[in-house]
Parts: sequence; C-alpha cells; structure tokens
Amino acid sequence: MKLRKQLLIVSLITLTLPWVGCRYIGEMEQTLRDSQSEALIAMAKAIAARMGSDSTIVAELERLNPPRDSSPVFAHNLPVAPLVDGYQTDWQEQQLASQSLRGPGGALRAQFTAGSFGGSLYLVLVVHDDTRSYYQPTQPTPLVVDHLLLQLPDSEGAIQTLLIAASGQGRVTAGWLNGTQLEPEYQLTGVLSETATGYLLELKMPLAWAANGLGLRLVDQSKADDASNFTNGIPPLVTESALLTRELGIFARDGVRLQIATRGTRPVAGEGELNRGHTKPGVENHGLFHWLYLLSVGNRELPALDDSIHTGLLDTPEIHRALASTQAAPSGWYQTGAQQLVRIAAPIYTSSHPLAVVVAEQSSESLARLTSSAFYRLMMYSILVTLAASLTLILYASWLSFRIRKLSRAAANAISDQGRISEQFPVFASRDELGDLSRNYATLLARLREYTNYLRTLSSKLSHELRTPLAIVRSSLDNLEFEELPAGAKIYAERAREGTSRLSNILNAMSAASRVEQAIGAAEVELIPCDELLTNLKAAYEDVYQHANFSLNIRREDGPLTLQGSGELLVQMLDKLVDNAADFCPRDGRIELGLYRAQGHLVFTVHNEGPPLPTSMHGQLFDSMVSVRDQSAGQAGQHLGLGLYIVRLIVDFHRGQVHCYNLPDNSGVIFEIRLPAA
Repeated sequence: MKLRKQLLIVSLITLTLPWVGCRYIGEMEQTLRDSQSEALIAMAKAIAARMGSDSTIVAELERLNPPRDSSPVFAHNLPVAPLVDGYQTDWQEQQLASQSLRGPGGALRAQFTAGSFGGSLYLVLVVHDDTRSYYQPTQPTPLVVDHLLLQLPDSEGAIQTLLIAASGQGRVTAGWLNGTQLEPEYQLTGVLSETATGYLLELKMPLAWAANGLGLRLVDQSKADDASNFTNGIPPLVTESALLTRELGIFARDGVRLQIATRGTRPVAGEGELNRGHTKPGVENHGLFHWLYLLSVGNRELPALDDSIHTGLLDTPEIHRALASTQAAPSGWYQTGAQQLVRIAAPIYTSSHPLAVVVAEQSSESLARLTSSAFYRLMMYSILVTLAASLTLILYASWLSFRIRKLSRAAANAISDQGRISEQFPVFASRDELGDLSRNYATLLARLREYTNYLRTLSSKLSHELRTPLAIVRSSLDNLEFEELPAGAKIYAERAREGTSRLSNILNAMSAASRVEQAIGAAEVELIPCDELLTNLKAAYEDVYQHANFSLNIRREDGPLTLQGSGELLVQMLDKLVDNAADFCPRDGRIELGLYRAQGHLVFTVHNEGPPLPTSMHGQLFDSMVSVRDQSAGQAGQHLGLGLYIVRLIVDFHRGQVHCYNLPDNSGVIFEIRLPAA
C-alpha cells in the first residue's frame, strides 16, 4: 500500500471526533432533560405551596371538588359559540369529550357535553330513549312526561329546580318548578331533535345560574328510575376559575404551561403556552445531519399525550401519584404531535387531604434547539477538521513519497549496467531520517567510488612495481643457462622460465589497459566512415582467426554510417570484442560483424556462436579483472578480464553504451555498442 493511502487511512481516525461528539451531545441532552425536570419540580412545588397557604384559593378548590358519588359537569372553554339548532355538528368539529348519565343499574341513558363562552353555558345531550313522550297542553303538568331537571343551588345553599320539556321536535319549554307549579323562564333557549335511538337536546343558559353547582336529572316516564350525575350533594360546575388562573399568571414564564386539576383530574385553571414552531431558520432539518442528531440523542418511544381540550381530563400516572401523596411525583415524558414534553405534578394539600394538583409542562423543543444547534456546529467543525487533517496528511505524504521516490531512483541509478558509479547522488539538507539516509548513501557511494578507482589503477601500479623484480628473476635465469646444472635442476629452471614468461604477459596486458586509459586522455577526434573501417577489419580478422567463419552485415539504407571519434580507439575496441568472440567460437563457427543506424546512433554488433554467458555476469562482464573463461583450461593466467574492460573505457569516451545478450536459443552471444552518429 502506498504511503499516501496509509496516511489517508490514518487520517480517518479523525472521524472519531464526530462519534465522540455524538456521544457527548446525547449525554448533554439527557443532562439537560434532567435539569429541566428538576427546575419544573421546583416551580410546581413553589406554586403548590403558595396555593395551599391562601385560604381564598383553598376555598375555591374546595368548591370545585365534587362530593362523593357525584360526577360534576365539566364545561369546556369554547373558542366560538355553537349554534343552538338541535344538531351537534358544531360540537363534533371541536372533538370535545363527552360525559355519561347512567341509571341506578349502570345503564347508559345519555351522553352530554358542556361548554362555556361569553358568559353563557351551552349543553348538548344525546338521550337514548325508545319510548318518547311529549308534553301536551291538555296535560296538567310536564312532570308526567319525559323531561330534564337542572338542580341549581343559590348562594345560600337553597336548590332551585329548572324543568325542561318539549311538545315535540323544535323549541323546548323551560320553567322553575315550585311544587307542582311551573314558572316560565325565557332566558333559557333550547331545541330538541329526534334521532334513531332517542333524541338530542341542545340548551343555552346564563353561566351564572350554575356558579354554585349544577345537577342533571333525566326523567323517563317509561322507566321506573331516573338518571342523574349526583346522589347526595349537588356537584359543582367544573369550569375555568378566574381566581386560580389569575394566581397562576404570577408564576407564568415563556415556554411553560401551568394548569391546576381537581381531585377528579379536571383542569380548572391554565396559564402559558408551550413553544411551538419557534425553531430558528437554518437550524431545522439538515438531511444527514438531522438524521445523525436523532441517532445521537436516541429515538425514544414515548407514550402519546391526549390534549385536555378534547378529553377534559389531565389523566396521566404522575398526576394520580401526586394526588395520592404529599410530594411531587417523578416527571413523565410524553409525545404530543411532533414534540416531546415533560409533565410534572405537585399536590396542593391541606393538613388532612390533597385538594388539587399543580401540573407544569414544558416542551423539549428548547432543549432540542440548543442541542441540535450545538450538534450541527460540532459536526461542521469536525468535518472541517477531518478534511483539513486529511488534506494536510495527503500533502505531507505526497511530499514524503516524492522524497522517497527521488532517493529510490537515485539509489537504483547509482550504479549503471556498465558498473559506473554515479557522482550525482541527491543529498537532502533536512535533519530528519530521510536526510540522514541520503547523506549515508552519498558517503557510501563516495567510498565505493574511491575503492573502484583504486581497483582501476591497481593494474598499472602492479605492472610498474613487478617489472623490476621480474627483470631480476629473468636475468638470473638467463645467467643460469651458462652454468652446468644437474638434469633435475634444469627442469625446475625451465619451469621458472615459463612462469616468468606468463607473468610478463600478464604485466604486458595490465600495461596495455593503462596505455589505453592514457591514450583515451590524448585521443584526437575525427570524422570516421565506420562502414569502410569495419570492412577492412573483417578482412584482417579472417587472416588472424582462421578457425572461424566471418560475415559482414552492414545496413546503409538508414543513413550515413559516420561518427566523430578516434579511429585507433575504435579499432582497439573491435579487436578486443573479436578476440573475445574468437576465444569462445568453436572451430568452423560463425562470427558476424554488424553495423546499422538507429535513432541517431551507430550500432556495432559482434555475434559469435558458442556457449551462452552466465546470467549473473551480465552486469559485471565489463568490469576490470572479470573473466568468464574456464579456469581449468589453463588460460586464466593470460586472460585477466581486461579486454572487455578496455572496451567499456573506449565506449565511455565516445559517450556510448555497450551491452551483451544471449541469443534466445542460447546458441551464441551478441555484443552491441551504441555510439552517437555524426
């Protein structure tokens, strides 16, 4: 894997920052929820303590709490006044909860809904009655037909009864019952309409009539018992209390909804509104970010919360727990529409029993706005940091890999195929590990270059130093020829003479290499027709190496075959190559001399049949004192591997290249020399 990919993978570690941020946002959101609940509990307790310490409020709460075995009429706050027409369309549109009127046996007799608007009390009853009876003028009193009795206590506690009857569909008749006499009442209006299961009765009366309570008694003459919402005392009309609402307004604050519920969990006061739709522009849903935010805070399944506007009840577990104790109940979280809210309940109690409960609610939207805003900023900063870190690491990896590649290329080209050591090795000035490595490489190559130069001059030094002792040995052997020696001694003297002769040949070869180096330094360059030179040399080689068959392959169609160089050095170069080829060419084998022009160069080739070159020697063949001849042939003393070394020196002088190849079928060897053409 490339260095840049490795560092890119390492840079992905920065992606843990968003993950840690998500975990932190989740913890922060939970902490804020707990803090919000604790703040609401403190507020609810303070309100409950204030309400419980005020005798006027306690009296109001006592009035709103119904007596035992009674079901008070709950009057919804209506947004508009319904039309009293004997139909419940207006009521159904508002989706208000209804209450029941049951007989002594528990049989359902009617369902009713009450509401208040503009100082008037509206009441609609859906009565289940298969045998309706209407009041006729010939009858002595409406008490003998189906009718509805409204029990209305006055301020002194005396109960007044308002009778409502009908002569058929349409408007009803109302009057105050005094014994068996009926005093008409015209402030009450009502309409009756028949239904498939009975009839519907819709009424409108002044709200002040029911200020001290409201009892309903439905009389059906076809049945032996009546249906009512009370047994002993008249229950109060449960509606919003102006006194309690005014007291709650003292504690109201933005985003918090405060309510008071009776022991029957009926809301009798309310103040404040929940935050709805106040999310700042640009902090709403951001697609992937919003999904990640929901993932980090968790998608909790919360129970749905019914709106008391429709149900007429504040019926949740924490309210019941608060009414059963003297302490605030633990908070409860609910889902209402798209929002989540927390509900707190704290009891308002006297020394004997709880009177009511203070309910405080707050939406989590403010928390969500705070945490989501922090989450979006965190994600933006994390992405920017990740991108910046990745880009920085990629740039750093590119710069680092560039230096490594440069050092690698320099190391690969430090020694050419011809064994030359480059003098242009890059040395980094930086003080890091790569800088140290480049300097160590440069020092190593400098020492290797010095050692190679020493080996190159070793032959000339040895030939110079060995000539004097060799001359002394040879002269001593010459003088021994004039001495009378035993037969055994003459054999040893002859062997010493052969050894000095071989040593002399070796020194001559070493001197030849030194002379070639000197000749290269003093060579004169001229324009040389290489095709003529090669033709003349071919004829000379045929006379010298008669055991081989020579051939010539010159291609003149590609251009002139001339170059700027030294003719004497070129002849020596070809002599060494042909001599090497003749040594390895078998008797009657073929040696081909070739010349052609290619890509601005003249290419000389010497092809001989014979054994192939060892693959491991291709790069060392042109080094000094390297030979691939068989040492057992007895020729090692006269072939020190200086011939091909001289070839390389001459090729270097002409700024060319020399290579050797085995034929594909390993039937011979080709030496190829490329020199710049004129």
